[in-house]
Amino acid sequence: MKRDHLSECGGCGSRRPFFLCNLRLRGIYRRLCPSCVLKNHPGSFCPVCFEVYSDFPPPSHQRLLCFKCPSISHLACAGNPANAHPGARYQCPPCSSPNFSFFSNARPNSNPAIDRDSALALVAACRIASTSMNKAAAVARVEAERRVKEASLARKRAREALERLAYVASKDKDSKVVAASVAADHRTISIRDASAAVSSQKRLKGNNLGSNGVFSVRPVSVQLQHSQINNGSED
Repeated sequence: MKRDHLSECGGCGSRRPFFLCNLRLRGIYRRLCPSCVLKNHPGSFCPVCFEVYSDFPPPSHQRLLCFKCPSISHLACAGNPANAHPGARYQCPPCSSPNFSFFSNARPNSNPAIDRDSALALVAACRIASTSMNKAAAVARVEAERRVKEASLARKRAREALERLAYVASKDKDSKVVAASVAADHRTISIRDASAAVSSQKRLKGNNLGSNGVFSVRPVSVQLQHSQINNGSED
């Protein structure tokens, strides 16, 4: 915020007022002069005696409502006997006079002194601003607590997601180890079978070889003679 804005009312733009009030107006934090604070909260105080309604306005039989604005005045503060009954078309002081000002007799640039009505209006504006900031602080506290709960829940979900990811990664690693072990067993069995097949072929080949290392093949006639001799001896 610029330095000029620090001493300038955010509502009417007046410079160097008595002071600026920090408050939350319609969900926005603003810096307003006391006059703008009162004008933006017409239903929060009596415009005649400047009593601030802390919780609730006066009962219906003890108040008068302005028919031009939401202002609520005490019935005893109305002053005009013609308007001093609940059914009258009552106008609050700001609406009854187009040149009305809560600080008409105050001249902060020339004379720092103010009259009694201006002092009461100043106190009322400060109380309204204080109530507004207290409510804003309560809302901010609730919002902060809500965000803390959301952050805690998000952290819990993130931790559960990481645990789930670690579990899935562990299961995937175990499955890869098992698959590698099975593949190794298959390779071992294949090698063993291949070795057995080679050994069997070698044995068969060794049985068909002669003493000189060549295949022993008997002639057919020799084989027939041997078979006849064997048959004659049997007879």
